[in-house]
Amino acid sequence: MTGITLRRLVVAATLTITATLAAWLPFASSAQQANLAGEVLAPDLTFHAADGETFSLQQRWEKKPVLLYFWATWCPYCKKATPNVTALHHDFGDSIDVLGINVAINDTQEKMHAYLHDYGVDFPVMFDAQAELTSEFMVTGTPVFVVLSQRGEILYRSHRYPAGIESVLVRNF
Repeated sequence: MTGITLRRLVVAATLTITATLAAWLPFASSAQQANLAGEVLAPDLTFHAADGETFSLQQRWEKKPVLLYFWATWCPYCKKATPNVTALHHDFGDSIDVLGINVAINDTQEKMHAYLHDYGVDFPVMFDAQAELTSEFMVTGTPVFVVLSQRGEILYRSHRYPAGIESVLVRNF
């Protein structure tokens, strides 16, 4: 491949990526849009907990950091992660607010409540039947863990439990 051909290929690839991002950005959900400082901010959505409690996410993150845990009853990885999330809530509930979101795909509220009972889950959980939070946070599989700062910044988002979160909470809170 000659230098000119390689240069053209790099320019074409750069233009394609730039055009794709430019076309995509106006349609990005509020959870994806970045502010001018570069931080990704979480949307302030209403959380309807299964126990009847209703609150905005912002009301929670302004008090302390929040861990959003997206899960499903049939997900084998969620079955492994749920005890860790429950332990985090018990051990560090004063330092971080844990909120569970059942993605409601191939699930029912009855299955969800049985799962919560079986795993001893006692943090607020929402059955996201309308996929409001699931779509805003672009959840395409489970589990997904999202950590929000007290300013609503998305500090962490992954399918993996945030390794070391406990030591960070011990040091900082």
